[in-house]
Amino acid sequence: MGNGSCGGTGPAAASVRGRQVVAPMLPDAPRALWPEGRAVAVWPVVNIEHFLPGQPGPALQPHLVRGLDIANAGWRRYGERHGVWRLLRLFADLGLPATAALDAEVCRLRPDIVDAVLAAGWDVLAHGWDNSTPHHGMPRQVEKDRIAGTLEVLAAATGRPVTGWLTPGFAVSEVTQELLVETGVRYTADCVDSDAPSWLGTRAGRLLAVPYGLETNDISLVLSLHHPGPAFADALVDHVAGLCDEPPAGAVAALGLHPYLAGQPGRAGHLRGALERIAALPGAWFCTGSEIAGRCADAELEVRSAPGLTQRT
Repeated sequence: MGNGSCGGTGPAAASVRGRQVVAPMLPDAPRALWPEGRAVAVWPVVNIEHFLPGQPGPALQPHLVRGLDIANAGWRRYGERHGVWRLLRLFADLGLPATAALDAEVCRLRPDIVDAVLAAGWDVLAHGWDNSTPHHGMPRQVEKDRIAGTLEVLAAATGRPVTGWLTPGFAVSEVTQELLVETGVRYTADCVDSDAPSWLGTRAGRLLAVPYGLETNDISLVLSLHHPGPAFADALVDHVAGLCDEPPAGAVAALGLHPYLAGQPGRAGHLRGALERIAALPGAWFCTGSEIAGRCADAELEVRSAPGLTQRT
């Protein structure tokens, strides 16, 4: 694991046989963006989602996925009944910010959760109408209306415009990012292919891509890789510490959390320990999605094509 020293803001240099060799930087290398010269913007994202009855979703016991699947559905529902409240207390105890990725249906069905999120001072990111309906395959106007409707519901529930977006299940269409620009979204978390923010070029204008991540997501670490609590925590810390050790400053690390996973009693304590260790890294800056977007608003970043479209060379 890196030591999180975050020293230096220029290209990494090494001595090879007495010569100074400057390591090349990737085209999307981070740039200095964060306060006090911090190297990594760490934004915890708590996904608070509604799954339609009888539709598949994340499963702890996949062999039970049939019919109404009351076992896995109940496991996911544990997140809204207990897990999210445990996470709200955890972040409040640590005094750390978080961003809630909210479905519109959560606002309708669980206004008490929305009220608690707002009372805790969490940022809010739009996460679609529900978490069971993919955007790919939707007619253009249907998708646009769905995005606009989601933003309207979240604005009414939170009392403020919501300008960030994460497509449910990353199930974008070829025009999702373009429609996000048309409906007033400032940034998307749909990109998991970079450590650095970038601008996505669309026919409607540019859209900020704030990196999300699969390597620091509890679904990846727990459901896919079967990490026990200590390994789950270490993976989060190691990722951020590794970025802290790579100049230049300006990287982003999203901690993707789900109340039915990270909010379980046997895992929340390990998450707490990971957050405390990350907060102790000199180069880590805990923040929200809106804070990242604000700092990048006028930044000269890599410009590239939106996910789902042919990549520029």
